[in-house]
Amino acid sequence: MKKTKVVAFLIVFAGLMLIPLNDSGVAPINRVTPREDQESIRKQRLEVIKNKNSDVIGHLWIPDTSVDYPVMQTKDNPDFYLNHDVNKKYDFKGTPYLSAYCDLEKSDNLIIYGHNINGGRMFGELLKYKEKSFYEEHKYLYFETKQKQQYEIFAVISVDVNAFTYWKFVMAIDEADFNKFVSDVKARSLYETEITPEYGEQLLTLSTCDNGRGKDYRFVVFAKPINEF
Repeated sequence: MKKTKVVAFLIVFAGLMLIPLNDSGVAPINRVTPREDQESIRKQRLEVIKNKNSDVIGHLWIPDTSVDYPVMQTKDNPDFYLNHDVNKKYDFKGTPYLSAYCDLEKSDNLIIYGHNINGGRMFGELLKYKEKSFYEEHKYLYFETKQKQQYEIFAVISVDVNAFTYWKFVMAIDEADFNKFVSDVKARSLYETEITPEYGEQLLTLSTCDNGRGKDYRFVVFAKPINEF
C-alpha cells in the first residue's frame, strides 16, 4: 500500500512539473478545471513548493481571476519577495508576500503585498475592483495556511499611503481602535458593500500600486472572514 502511494505521488509530482509556470514560477490552474479538481491540484502544488522553500506561508486565490499565488514571508528581510520568485531568484515581478509585521495567528489584520503588473499579472487584476460590477461577481477570496479560509470583500480604496496609513494597522489596541480603522476604511471605499467586520475577526488586506495615480498611491482590497474549511 505504501509503495502504491509513493508511486501515485511521484506521478502527480511529475505531472505538476510538466505544466507551464505562471508569473510566480508555479504551475497555473486551468480555469475550466472542475472546482473540486482545482482544490486537489492546488493542495498538491502548494506542498511541492513548501518542500522547496520554507518561506511559503500560504496560498491566495480569487476564483475566476488570475490571482492564484503562493504567499511568502521573510521577517528578517521584509521586502525580499518584492523582486524575487518562489525559487528565490531575482524577478522584477516579485511574489505576493505577507508583511513582516504580521503574525498569522495573532494579528488583527493580515497585509499581503503584490506588484501591479501590466496585463493583470500578480495583483494587477485587483484594479478591476474599481468597478462595482466586478466586485459583485468576485466578492469572495480564499487564503489557505493551515486551514482554508474564505473571505468576503467589504471595501476597496485608492489612497495616498501618506494620507491614510492603513499599512500600519496590524494589531488593534482595543475594540474601539478596531472599529475606528474599519470605519476609516469604509469611509474611503469606492462604493458601499453593506458589509462591516466585527471586532475579533481577522481582516485580510491586499495592497498594490495604483500606477495611474502616482507613485504614492495604492489600490487596496479589504476583506473579512466568513467560512473556514
